[in-house]
Amino acid sequence: MLNQSEIDALLSGAIEMEQKEDRINLAEMMNQPGERPKTEDGKKSIQPYNFWSPARFSKEQMRAVELVHEDLSERLTTSLPTFLRTNVRPHLVHMEQGRFADFIKDFPVNTLFHMISLAPLPGHMVLTMSQNVSYLILEQRLGGKIEGRVTARALTEIDQSLLRGLVEHMLGDMKIAWSKVVPLEPSLEDSTVNQHWVTMMMGNERIILLTIEISIQGVTGTMSLFIPFNTLKPITNVLNPHIWIAGRKEQQQDPALRQAAIRTMQRAVIPIKVILGNADVTLRDLLNLSVGDVIELDQTIDSPMVVQVANKKQFYGKVGRARKNIGIQITGVYHETDQVQTNY
Repeated sequence: MLNQSEIDALLSGAIEMEQKEDRINLAEMMNQPGERPKTEDGKKSIQPYNFWSPARFSKEQMRAVELVHEDLSERLTTSLPTFLRTNVRPHLVHMEQGRFADFIKDFPVNTLFHMISLAPLPGHMVLTMSQNVSYLILEQRLGGKIEGRVTARALTEIDQSLLRGLVEHMLGDMKIAWSKVVPLEPSLEDSTVNQHWVTMMMGNERIILLTIEISIQGVTGTMSLFIPFNTLKPITNVLNPHIWIAGRKEQQQDPALRQAAIRTMQRAVIPIKVILGNADVTLRDLLNLSVGDVIELDQTIDSPMVVQVANKKQFYGKVGRARKNIGIQITGVYHETDQVQTNY
């Protein structure tokens, strides 16, 4: 087992191996022509490679994730100001790959972590905001104003509930931003300030870190999103910037299913009513009505009648007789702007 210094020496070519009287330089083996660039002085260069956190996705896949969250930032530019009642400017500024444990240790103790599921994808993503932005959002939602420097403090249950409401408000924009790649149903599963619990949930997974810069009332902070590789692994085949730009292809309709749906709808029973006319009757006259009395309407027999379908005015018709039954003949389509002239 080699230690880190011996590995660095091997990569730099300082240690050479012997094999059948031939001396093999590892740096030369790794820097074959066409594989590694050369420096200005003509010497072969060695690019460092992190064996602990290797990249798992191609540049095109990373670019697709970047496009999704650039679109998310633009949507938040419109939706967050209406929610917070102040100007908010989110902007995607950074993106990198690594291990979750390497990033979480840099966050303060009172940081609130939001666990978000991206059904039907497995696992959870983590969303968190810097404390200066979190405190400003809390003051804004509570009707106050921050003056001067923000003092770090522990978040109360009310504070956490208000910040959860903000995250839940952003889930709709997140769903729309991902819809061009794959249909997802984001939902907030849990929010906690316990870093040990978050570390236990996420483990030491390799993640994609996306940092969105947020500017509110002259205060600039960040919102960080941690998406595990295992969560995005089922959709690697569609993580392509061309698919995002062109939009997700709509599913083709099945003709048989469409015909079955039409047949089912045709069997549905819909009530139809015909308005013969209107009349103003006093309560005294109404109480004195008896069999054979005639109520005079405000329309003649030649006036167009309004036909209601499912309690909504849809057609004009004319009263008549069909065989032994009274019927209505459709004579036109009803429009809200129509003015029916009645004859008295």
